[in-house]
Amino acid sequence: MAEAIFNKLSDEKGLNIGAVSFGMAAANGVPASFNAQKACEEIGIDLSQKKANFVFNYNIAQFERFYCMTDEHAMMLRDFCGVPEEKITVMNISDPFGGNLDVYRACRDEIYNSVKEIIKEYESEKND
Repeated sequence: MAEAIFNKLSDEKGLNIGAVSFGMAAANGVPASFNAQKACEEIGIDLSQKKANFVFNYNIAQFERFYCMTDEHAMMLRDFCGVPEEKITVMNISDPFGGNLDVYRACRDEIYNSVKEIIKEYESEKND
């Protein structure tokens, strides 16, 4: 959800930046959950083709910034992947895994509000 929301808001603002999402314990190729798809569909985002990716599918050295859902994800990026602390921001988003549609809606809204603030930061940098 975070990747799709970020990319949608970035596109709407005309920013030349994009996000990719990966999990620290993701099973490659697993589709977005039905509730994640429904929650995002309600705000005009199609997750029907989105598949999970494992962190080591990427050369993470290519990324400038990392936005983590939790402190635990940030710790794993630092300790297991060698990502410097200054590149990591923790968004403090609750994990909806296994929850009903209302739980996914709440998570979507948390992500949306956090990403809106991140996009504002990129807009400020663009205007500096």
